[in-house]
Parts: sequence; structure tokens; C-alpha cells
Amino acid sequence: MKRLDIENLELWAGEPHLFVYRNALGNIRTIKKEIASRNLKIVCYTPEQCVYPYNLAASDSHWRRVSIDYFIDNLYAALALGTDKMLITSGIGDFSVAQEESWKYASNSIYQLSKVAEKEGMTLALEPLTRFESNLVTDFKGLKKMIEQIQSPSLKGMIDSVAMQLVGETPDDYFSLLPELSHFHLIDGDGRSDAHLSLDDGVQDWRGHLNSLQDHGYEGICTLEVMGSEYYQDPQAALMNSVKKIKEFGI
Repeated sequence: MKRLDIENLELWAGEPHLFVYRNALGNIRTIKKEIASRNLKIVCYTPEQCVYPYNLAASDSHWRRVSIDYFIDNLYAALALGTDKMLITSGIGDFSVAQEESWKYASNSIYQLSKVAEKEGMTLALEPLTRFESNLVTDFKGLKKMIEQIQSPSLKGMIDSVAMQLVGETPDDYFSLLPELSHFHLIDGDGRSDAHLSLDDGVQDWRGHLNSLQDHGYEGICTLEVMGSEYYQDPQAALMNSVKKIKEFGI
């Protein structure tokens, strides 16, 4: 990030650098020192929640309780790292139960998290997932519904441009229904899968997205959430490509 002249980071919390249940205190101290020595800042903390066995919408009450505790522990790790924003998702409902029941589980879990976040002054950025990742909050209407149900000042909406693209939405749709957006994942996509591509490697109008953010006065952070097997060997090149294109765009 320093070589790319990026000052603000969204930190993905997972192995090998920071898994909250393995040497969390030591790892937090190390990362905090490394961040400070480079004059960087963590602006969003994102605990792994799609691969690891944690699910806020799980039907199994024990698994759901463990998942809530996992997010609470990560919330305090985020605070220790000096950030006031943590990304969360709705989880995924069990396909053996009605969607309404899974929604209830997710809503109750997020409500409990929001109460802790309110107490600690933390913002929870609720991210819609793609239809390949969840059957709950996957579009701006679902995002609005969840936020309105929970009624917490700590819970804010956000945009992931791949999830947005797959359901045919635009940033204008989000701004039309949500009073405040706290975060934005800017990536390109192929319009068919959940691939998170470097800018101009897909078919998204990402420049139009940035124009929309400017038109609506968005002052938050845009994270380049580039990931995919084609970038495993040289992830820095993919990020450099995207940063270069953003600078050429004029931001």
C-alpha cells in the first residue's frame, strides 16, 4: 500500500496475519506498529465471514451464538487497531428453512451486534452479498429493510459494485433509498459471476459509479477489493493497474 501511495486501508482480518482467536493481542500490536511506522490508517476492519464457519443467520442456535461472539470479539480488535468501522454481512440462511425464518435470525444477530457497536462508538457497514454468497441481503431493497428493522444509529449501508451489478442496480438506486452510505467496494465484474476484477478487466461502468458518488456528495472511502485466482501470482500489479486508472480518471 505504501508503494502504491495509498494512505487508508481496509484490513481483512483472517489467517495468517490476524485471526482473532490466534495470538490476537500479539498480532494486533505488531500490525498497529507496522501501520503507524508507515503513516497509514485502518479505516475499515473486515473479519472473514464467508469462508470461516461463522454465520449470523445460522438456524443452529449454538452456531449462531458463537458467530455473534466472533463478531463482537472482532469489533474489539478493530477498536484496538484504532478504527471505528467494521464491515458485516447478513450471513446465509439454511436452505432447509424458510427465508423469512433465516431473515429473523440474521436480524436478531445484527441487532445484538449493533447494541455493542452503539456502546463503543463503532459503525457497522452492512454489505449486500452476491446471490452466489447469500440468500438474504443481496440488494439495496434488502439492505434498506434490514436497516429499518434494526433502527440503530451504528448500522449503515454500503455498496459492493459486483453485488450491485449482478442485480442490475446503480449507486443512484442506493442513494435514493438510504439516508447515508458508509463505505464502497469499487471493483470491476464480468456481470455473470462474483469475480472481483481489476478495473477495466470486466464490463462495469466503474467510472459512472465514481461520477455518481461525486454527484451525491459521497465523502467516504472506496476500497479496491480486487481478488481472484488470476491475480494470485502478482496481486500488486492488479492493484497498481486499478490505482493508475483511478488517478487517470481524476480522483
